[in-house]
Amino acid sequence: MRILTVALPALLLVACASTARTRDPQPLQLPANERVNVSWADPASFSEHSCDFAPGGRDTEWVRDLAKYTRDRAEKNLPAGAHLDVHFIDIDRAGECRPTMGAEQIRIIRDMYPPRITLHYRLSGNGVAAADADAKLSDLAFMMNPPGLPGNSDPLRYEKRMVDDWLRKLLGKR
Repeated sequence: MRILTVALPALLLVACASTARTRDPQPLQLPANERVNVSWADPASFSEHSCDFAPGGRDTEWVRDLAKYTRDRAEKNLPAGAHLDVHFIDIDRAGECRPTMGAEQIRIIRDMYPPRITLHYRLSGNGVAAADADAKLSDLAFMMNPPGLPGNSDPLRYEKRMVDDWLRKLLGKR
């Protein structure tokens, strides 16, 4: 009986480890697009300490959501014949995670925890000035600026607003 008590947890640990190794890692980019491509560094290297944890590890679906938003907004404002590549190097979302009494964490939004994004972009094509540069986005007054419509509960509303401001400056308002 004692052998079973020691051997069973060891077998379960080995089985879990082999399952984790065989999982396909998610690609760190959106599917290729003719006009706008968006990719990102490994979210584990981000300054962001996400509150969103999945059973198998850190949930990084929010990165994909922000990438999709960036692509969709850029496509709407990109001049015909132009191409934009965006690579998110680092993201630190607005707020800070705090543990609760349970297993979950909550995000505390205060002005002392502003959103920050570091990205690299390459803009090329007809009708635009070519650019290949890094950009550091931050919004130190994010709590003073309304996040859009009243009742906006999008967890990425502050980061999306920064992306909108950056694209407006880069591509001009259309």
